[in-house]
Formats: sequence, C-alpha cells, structure tokens
Amino acid sequence: ESGPDPEVARQRFGAVSDQLQATNKVLKKHGRSGKESVAALQALADLFMPIKLVPKQFDVLVERVRGALDRLRQQERAIMQLCVRDARMPRADFLRLFPSNETDQTWSGDLAKRSTKWAAALGEKDAAIVA
Repeated sequence: ESGPDPEVARQRFGAVSDQLQATNKVLKKHGRSGKESVAALQALADLFMPIKLVPKQFDVLVERVRGALDRLRQQERAIMQLCVRDARMPRADFLRLFPSNETDQTWSGDLAKRSTKWAAALGEKDAAIVA
C-alpha cells in the first residue's frame, strides 16, 4: 500500500489542530505582533512544515491567502483614491504617511486636524475612509 500511514497522519494533523487552537487564543490575547504570538505562530509553522500536501490542497490554501491579499489591496487603493484624488492630498504625502497606519482608524481624522491645504477635504472624507 502506498501513501502516508493513516495513524501518523492522524497524529500530525491532531498536533496541528491543537496548536492552531492554542495559537488563536494567544493571538486574541496578545495580538499578532506580541512575542508570545510570534512564538505560537512559529510553533504552528514547525508542525505544519513536514506535512506534504498534494498540489490541489496546496492551491486551495494559497488561493485563500491570495484572495485576502487582493481584498486588502483593493481597500488600500480605495483609501488612496479618497485621499489623493478626492481630498487632493499629494500622493507623496500619502505614501509617506499611510504605511504602518493601515489599521489605525483615527489616522485620517488626525490628519484632518493638521493645518495643510488638504486637511479640511480629508476631514470630509473621513467617514468613507474609516468605513
């Protein structure tokens, strides 16, 4: 008989499942950038790496990540259009100020309080940017 030993596969996937649950708890408690979270994610990766997936299974996993990344890029482009095109913020300013503020919902409101040419227009677009 060819293929993986069902008992070994059950043990490995069980270990991955247990670590995934533990990792999710740590992520909720400490956030993605916490030291404990990084260690838990690495432990999950270490358990997952020896499992060899057939291309069909691998493609399903990769497609989910690609889809999430595509949605994220669409949202970032929409935010950039609101800031640059609609609020007349210089593109160079947007590219300098937006990175590392992607998840900060107060970012555009804080910028609207500045004394720049585009601050008032950005304030008008704040609700659309945060939504």
